[in-house]
Amino acid sequence: MAVFELILCIIAAVVLSSFLSRFIPKVSTPLVQIALGALASQLPFFPDVTLSPELFMVLFIAPLLYLEAHEIDKSELLKSVKLSLSLAIGLAIATMAAVGFALHAVWPAIPLAAALALGAALGPTDAVAVSSLGREAALTQRQTSVLKGESLFNDASGIVGIAAAVSGVFEVGESAAQFVISFFGGAIFGLVVGTMADLLFESLRSLGWETTTSRILMELFLPFILYLGAEAVHVSGILSVVAAGLLI
Repeated sequence: MAVFELILCIIAAVVLSSFLSRFIPKVSTPLVQIALGALASQLPFFPDVTLSPELFMVLFIAPLLYLEAHEIDKSELLKSVKLSLSLAIGLAIATMAAVGFALHAVWPAIPLAAALALGAALGPTDAVAVSSLGREAALTQRQTSVLKGESLFNDASGIVGIAAAVSGVFEVGESAAQFVISFFGGAIFGLVVGTMADLLFESLRSLGWETTTSRILMELFLPFILYLGAEAVHVSGILSVVAAGLLI
């Protein structure tokens, strides 16, 4: 019950931030949400409970990224896909290496594996944050498309650092293999399930069985099914959600 109360508090803070942002347009909405979260955590009735990272990923991140991928301008994304992928993979891995080796050199007490994991966490940008901040900054259409595309695909670049943190040893060959399997495996899984979902949606519509309620519920369930299914076969759940969102 405490976890459910925490989730309700988070949703309430997000709803409140949407109203507050109208009165302080110069302050980015994500910053307002961070401030509300810090404030809410100090309230006496705020539930004292730890939210599982896995639950947070499937409950919040998966549907948000599915929506972002679903609504992104596909034609603009295709124009900048090479640049987006180079940023999502190359720049994120370069950031991971730079932060990891620099931190380990300055503070040797931190293991290299943990330092690389921190670099992996700092490297990728967030798709939802790019969408929100893009409305505040004077970005061109191409810049926005590149950043949105990059933020959708950069999840896999953090897997190398995460694998290093879990194993405690940075093995280039093993980490690279895990990277490739998780990245492409997640994308293929998402495309396959997305294609099946598309066929199901079209079949129900052609037979006249589709209603507004059934369509909304199927769209609502899809990102959760995608994420959990991909994680069950040990590929990237985030990339499967993104791939399916782009396809459907």
